[in-house]
Amino acid sequence: MPNVACRTLSIAAATLLLAGCAPEARETVEFRVVGSSPPGSPWSQQWQRFESALAAEPVLGLRPTLYVQSQLGDSERTIQALRRGRVQMGGFPLAAAATLVPEVALLHTPFLFGSEAEVDHVVDGYLQAPLDALFEAQGVTVLSWTEAGWNHLFSTEPIRGPRDLAGVPVRAQPTPASRILFAELGADVRPLPYSELLSALQTGLVRAGDGNAVLYLAGGTAKEARYLTLTAHAFEVGLILANSDWWRSLDDAQRAAIRGALGPRERLRGEVARLSAQLIAGAVAEGRIELHRPTPAEFQAWRAATAGVRPRLVRELGGEARRIDARLEEGQRSFGERNPEG
Repeated sequence: MPNVACRTLSIAAATLLLAGCAPEARETVEFRVVGSSPPGSPWSQQWQRFESALAAEPVLGLRPTLYVQSQLGDSERTIQALRRGRVQMGGFPLAAAATLVPEVALLHTPFLFGSEAEVDHVVDGYLQAPLDALFEAQGVTVLSWTEAGWNHLFSTEPIRGPRDLAGVPVRAQPTPASRILFAELGADVRPLPYSELLSALQTGLVRAGDGNAVLYLAGGTAKEARYLTLTAHAFEVGLILANSDWWRSLDDAQRAAIRGALGPRERLRGEVARLSAQLIAGAVAEGRIELHRPTPAEFQAWRAATAGVRPRLVRELGGEARRIDARLEEGQRSFGERNPEG
């Protein structure tokens, strides 16, 4: 009996010691997360995983409420709400991010990158730090760079080369790069937010535009513009941002948990690439779209016709655009030296 009593006391003491070392639960931090992700898309699934990952760590007290399917408005509106602190986090396409930091629109320069490996090399190694600083100056913190795949041209009539866009009313994304791109191609440029694209196609206000394959097929654009030309003229990046004041109010463990819950960019990239390929193949097989893959000669014609976009864009953006463009060029040169075969 004495030995049993000793063991019981020892267990009780150890339990008390462990309880004293256990992490103390924080006060609940409720925060709103915004986005414009179609239901079932890789970006929507990413946010669901984010919510689940934080729920699995209740001691941190992080409780997000997701408004990631445009419930609080389009991206151009919600990014301003983020900057003002009315929402705390969100995922934004490049067009919306450029309303805060115009220089980021340089990433929409046509035929800037030849591969995803080049995107990674240049953005991660040369552009991320200076662009992150520009966002910080606007009161928002970059938590992660994300992506939506390659942008292609869609239209109500076939487009095989740059001359086919002359005089055509084209929806430009609300960024200088998109506007200048279609102006250089001689199109009738009509900048519109994504939320107005479908109605503009239905009424004939526009007859062409560009975007990634997932939004084109899953978002309903293909029903109104059945011709898809795989130009891959821009790699669509996005950003996950937080209001800086709110972000600084969190402790280190909470910030680490949020970053970790967003998951690796490689996972999202793979999901986007697989879904894009599946959607395109399915739509072609079912006769819902007509696909055109440019020949090498046609690709060269597209590049030649858009060669003036980059210098014009740098001039029009002003601000830090020349410095950012110099970093971009340095990164591209470095990538070319490491990958002489392309």
